[in-house]
Amino acid sequence: MEIIFVRHAEKESEGENPSLTKKGTKQAKHLAKRLKEFVIEEFYCSDLFRAKQTAEIVSKKIKIKPKIETSLREFNAEIFLKDKKKWKADEKKKYSNFISFLKKITSNPNQKKTILLISHGFVNRVIISSLMKIDLKKTIGFRQRETNINIIYWIEKFKNWRLRSMNDNSHVPKKLR
Repeated sequence: MEIIFVRHAEKESEGENPSLTKKGTKQAKHLAKRLKEFVIEEFYCSDLFRAKQTAEIVSKKIKIKPKIETSLREFNAEIFLKDKKKWKADEKKKYSNFISFLKKITSNPNQKKTILLISHGFVNRVIISSLMKIDLKKTIGFRQRETNINIIYWIEKFKNWRLRSMNDNSHVPKKLR
């Protein structure tokens, strides 16, 4: 199994659930061209506008409709600085729902399939933390740029996840980064 997980394209800075900027739309088009290189069997995206808009652009190119997954919503970065025991009930529930989703899609890692996730920067960090067994607080420094591509894959011989690529946005022209 291979999981490609991507941060959405550039968003407007205003609003609680902002849309993509014009630059973000262009970034997403370059991302879509790059993702066309992969054979993707499953596709999920966050329900927030910026992720859905990025996913819609990608979907047209790769010819797969994304499944909307609310557990892929962005996390509040501040919770990762606190001890998990001090998290509020809603933070614990959100994290638990996300981990359940991740376990569901990775329940049979020996499958020969590729899954695409389009979500958010901290969600990507949680994926890395969970699958690669890295302390969550240590992933805060793993910066996630817009439309970056991260790839993680299962290696049966060692029974673990390996990072193939992280924060790759070579598909985006420098003027759009």
